[in-house]
Amino acid sequence: MNTHLMKTLLLATALGLGLSGCDRYFDTPQCGAVFEPGQTEGFELDTQGSALHKASGVRWYRCSAGQRFANGQCIGEPLLLNQEDAQKYARDFSAASGRTWRLPTVDEMQSITVKHCKSPALNPNVFPSIRIDNYWTSSRSFNGPGLGCTTYTYNGNSFCKEARSIERPFLLVLE
Repeated sequence: MNTHLMKTLLLATALGLGLSGCDRYFDTPQCGAVFEPGQTEGFELDTQGSALHKASGVRWYRCSAGQRFANGQCIGEPLLLNQEDAQKYARDFSAASGRTWRLPTVDEMQSITVKHCKSPALNPNVFPSIRIDNYWTSSRSFNGPGLGCTTYTYNGNSFCKEARSIERPFLLVLE
């Protein structure tokens, strides 16, 4: 076999092996197609825009911070803040509302992630306008003080090497 052909075959094999993990979400259905309209599996909803996750006992605001809930929808644009400002927003929001709200932990985000669907990996009947993005959590990274943890709503994966200075959307949970 000539040298050029051998190099081409080796390169094709290496690329095939290197990219084989990228197709793990191709056969995973979108969550919008998995949940029937009105199906809120595992959540108890109220009319003010919060959802109680029955398994964990955590109450979630159904819209991204910066949006408001009305008539079953999230209205407005989500806020994009760095992790420190997101936590400050939660404190300010708590003072204004008279209830204590905070950013969820990575574990709390994982508790609402739906593993058998994607885009977003959250029930769209519970979280009607969730963005496909990395969402801030309150969890700190063990990789250094300038890093924090996010959850990617496309597939529910968490990442604890996110620069805390990056502006991201976030959800709020009731203390």
